[in-house]
Amino acid sequence: MKLELDEIFNVIDKVNEAELDSFAYKDADIKLSIKRKGGGEEEAVHSPIPQKVNPASQIVQAADGGDGPGKAAGGAKAEKAGNAENAENAAGVTIDCPMVGTFYAAPAEDKEPFVTEGDTVKKGQVVGIVEAMKLMNEIESEYDGIVEKVLVENEQLVEYGQPLMRIREV
Repeated sequence: MKLELDEIFNVIDKVNEAELDSFAYKDADIKLSIKRKGGGEEEAVHSPIPQKVNPASQIVQAADGGDGPGKAAGGAKAEKAGNAENAENAAGVTIDCPMVGTFYAAPAEDKEPFVTEGDTVKKGQVVGIVEAMKLMNEIESEYDGIVEKVLVENEQLVEYGQPLMRIREV
């Protein structure tokens, strides 16, 4: 699969909107890693097509075992660990994101959210959607309980394992 330049710009925009420090994606054909530099600049590492994007962002060839993607992925892991710790410090269990993508709290822009804080949820109930590679994936509650806190915003870029909401089991 070839990643087009417009798609890379779209990912960079989503990373900026979500104010993430790093983002990494990898499959059989593509490695994409974006890490914001101190001044809000990003560096994108994409394989196999190296190109210059703009002064604030650069796409470079990802080396096999090179430190470009590894650094960004390490930063993402550290950030994810921090988010998980914060979620675990509070009472309740969390519903974690099963993939990297964009979180949607409602089935459509003009519709009500699937759940809000204080709502009662049943195991298997849809609590949100994560769009990944233009596919909409329903996120279901693994617990019966009450939504204590929604930890992400609508249309926020989310990472694998990132807590989406905290549930108090009943």
